[in-house]
Amino acid sequence: MDIVEEKETQWKEIDENALTIAERCLYRSRRRALELYQKGKSAKEIFVATGISRVAVKHLWERCCAKDPETGESCGYKALIPKSKIKRFIR
Repeated sequence: MDIVEEKETQWKEIDENALTIAERCLYRSRRRALELYQKGKSAKEIFVATGISRVAVKHLWERCCAKDPETGESCGYKALIPKSKIKRFIR
């Protein structure tokens, strides 16, 4: 896997208390997968630790690194929240 040079420490933290228990569990496993990805762990190690595939990790990474069109900032951890909308609908 290719590691993108964006630091996760630049991303804003999420208030996990606002999430349901199911959302919180999924959010934490996704975040853990990205942390392992940034540390250069193999796809197999990430899958064993989190149950998330290489393709899914790449997709999550791309969502987190996507820029918010209004602010120009990366979407960051909020892109890991289940069913979160990171792009506005424009007609």
